[in-house]
Amino acid sequence: MNISPYEIALIGGAFTIFGALIGGLCVFYFGIEARRNAKRDAGRRLREAFSEELAEMDPVAGNKGVEVEMLLSSAFPKHYSAVIEFSYYLKGTEKAAFEKAWREYFEVGGSMRFFDYYMGDNPKQLFKERVNAILKFTET
Repeated sequence: MNISPYEIALIGGAFTIFGALIGGLCVFYFGIEARRNAKRDAGRRLREAFSEELAEMDPVAGNKGVEVEMLLSSAFPKHYSAVIEFSYYLKGTEKAAFEKAWREYFEVGGSMRFFDYYMGDNPKQLFKERVNAILKFTET
């Protein structure tokens, strides 16, 4: 069997095109996977940012003398930076809902930070509900 140079070029070209398609698909898949991993890591850091305050405000811990306003005000920069980092990985309506949950966590009427927590009847339960509304976005 004799193969002409033209046929060799066609076979080589077909393998080149096939290889480029397979390579492109691999890069696309691993790019998506890298983004998922980065979102998971940012979600982990967001959960870690709130974990200390969740433990302090947990009724099981029995910390009745917790100064809620001071605790949350001092932790706010840590929470805010984790929220900003995580929000980069959200899209569209999911990002808008996340930002709404974040605003509900710390704002009352657009100005008073953490007012509901130190003036409400059950600040620890309210805190837990609002933080869980934020952390539900980290579930994959």
